[in-house]
Amino acid sequence: YPLGPGITLTFGGIRINLRRQALDADGKPIGGLYAAGECVGGYFLGDYVGGGSLTRCLVDGRIAGRNAARA
Repeated sequence: YPLGPGITLTFGGIRINLRRQALDADGKPIGGLYAAGECVGGYFLGDYVGGGSLTRCLVDGRIAGRNAARA
């Protein structure tokens, strides 16, 4: 198989609070919008630990799901 470069994940993304609510440009929660996993920014600061994105998806998904259900 030929090899080539590819993107594993991005290092930027949506800003969130501890409840995993997506934040607007002013840092205020956007009603009904939650974010989890690799689309969230600020987790990997210039380096990627193997499997780290999977852990992030599981943890963020659980927190976001709980908070969305309570909203």
